[in-house]
Order: sequence, then structure tokens, then C-alpha cells
Amino acid sequence: MSDIKAEKAARPEVWASSTYFAEGLPYSIVNNLAEILFKDMGASLGVIGLTSLFHLPWNLKFLWAPLADRYETKRRLMVWIQLGLAFTTFALGFCAEVSALLWAVVGLFFVLAFFSASNDIVIDGYYMEALPEQQQAKYVGYRANAYRLASALVKGPLLILIGVVGWRVGLWVAAALLFALALLHRWLLPKVEPRREQLGGALRRGIKSKATISVA
Repeated sequence: MSDIKAEKAARPEVWASSTYFAEGLPYSIVNNLAEILFKDMGASLGVIGLTSLFHLPWNLKFLWAPLADRYETKRRLMVWIQLGLAFTTFALGFCAEVSALLWAVVGLFFVLAFFSASNDIVIDGYYMEALPEQQQAKYVGYRANAYRLASALVKGPLLILIGVVGWRVGLWVAAALLFALALLHRWLLPKVEPRREQLGGALRRGIKSKATISVA
């Protein structure tokens, strides 16, 4: 039974599709829904103009991309980042229908954009780690179609759902989908890398080091 499960989990057409769907979904939420939500919340033109800045994390992701090769594995980082995406989207749903929380919504979109850009880094890196170079072109169609499907889902069915049930429930549905994708990838993705330095241990050492310096 375990052999069958491992065989299914190792099928590249399955995980290539699911991971790139998980890449396109938060990108489309940030880049297609933010402006619409701000208008519905009665934001000024100046605040609506901030949506152009939400793409900044994708332009700057090269600054923290090397960390994906230093800590943990891309598989583990992917799962944690997608959980972060799910919880941020859930929090966004809490704030989305309260005009007084407009700036909280702006902040959450920036967090969502950062997580989404980081998600891109680890998914692209995992794809290259998991497949030999001669096989990487074989699954490009699966990647592209899954990404486009996620974008179409946000621009079509999700927007229609939001129009029916409101922003809060609509974003909670998106959060639930992201959470399900994180759990799926925890189970589905083959382990293709040795685990490197644990991120939690590095953070604890950094905090302890700063505490020692401040005491001194």
C-alpha cells in the first residue's frame, strides 16, 4: 500500500499541476481583487493607486530567494508559506467588509504579496530540484494550464461567489482552498532534497544573539 502511495505521490503531472495552481491563485487574488475590494470599501483614488505597489515583492524576490537554498527544504518551505497564505487570506476576509479597517486590508495585501512571491520562489526551485533537466520541459504545459486555471477561477467563479455571499465569505473560501493545497502538498510532494539548516533553530539563535548583545 505504501509503495502505491509513493508511486502516486511521485507523478510529476499531478504535483506540477497542483503546485502551479497554488502559485497562480494568490497572485491573482492580489493582482485582480485588491482594486475591486478597495473600491467597494470606498477607498480614495490615492489608496486605490497603492495596488500598483503590491507587485513590488515579485520585483524584489531575488533579495531573499537565496534563503530557500540555505534553510529547510523547498518542500517544507512551500507547505509553511501556503499555510501563511491561507491564514493571511482568512484575516483579509475578517477585515474586508469593515471600512474602518481599510489600512489593515492594505497591510494584509502586502503580506499576501510577500508570501505569494516567496511561494513562487520555492515552487520554481522545487520543480527544478525534483526533475532532471531533460524532463523539465515535459511538464511545462501542465504548469501553464494550472496557473491559467487558477487565474480564471479568481476572475470568474470567485468574483461571482463574492458578488453573491460577500467579500468575507468569498475570501474565506479562497483561504480554505489555499489551506487544502498546503495539506495536499504536505502529503503529495516527493522528498527530493536533504533537509538543511532548520529555520526555527536559526531564528532562535538570532534572537539569543541579539539578547546577549543588548545585555552586554
